[in-house]
Amino acid sequence: MKIVRRRTLPDGRIEEYLPMINKHGQYTLADRVVDPQHNKAVNQFFVDSLDALAARVRNGGVSVRMKGSLTGQPNLISAAEIEIIEDAAPSTGDDPFATFSEWASEADELAYKDL
Repeated sequence: MKIVRRRTLPDGRIEEYLPMINKHGQYTLADRVVDPQHNKAVNQFFVDSLDALAARVRNGGVSVRMKGSLTGQPNLISAAEIEIIEDAAPSTGDDPFATFSEWASEADELAYKDL
């Protein structure tokens, strides 16, 4: 999974903001519900995993401390501006017959239904 925010720079390049990890290996989030000044340390909280971060972003109402890949600029990015890119399902192996549906018939389905 990848958590990213993209923005176009004035020169046309696209910068990706990725979640920052603090010195304790945690992601930093801020909650605007606690206080509109979400950049205060008292309004920030931490999660240990990318899965926990994604769950909080999906629920909304939080901002994530992220860093730009080109400018190196750190920012608190609102959940509404963040994209979660799921990994493709892993391949379960090479099945040469997976796309040959014309080889299957109703008789085959009946013959193999109890296997």
